Amino acid sequence: MSRRTELRLGREIQEQYDRGASWAAIIVDFDMPKYKVQRLARIYREDCERKAHQNQLTLFK
Repeated sequence: MSRRTELRLGREIQEQYDRGASWAAIIVDFDMPKYKVQRLARIYREDCERKAHQNQLTLFK
């Protein structure tokens, strides 16, 4: 799976989770094992945090 696909799926998974969906419901929706669904969401969150940190650094330059 490409990095872009991982981030896209991770965003979709994280959005569902943020709206209150349970991991069990998300697993069914995406037809993936729990570890993979949670890993994709984590990859997306980490990418968002990295981008936010980069944006903060540019503000202070």
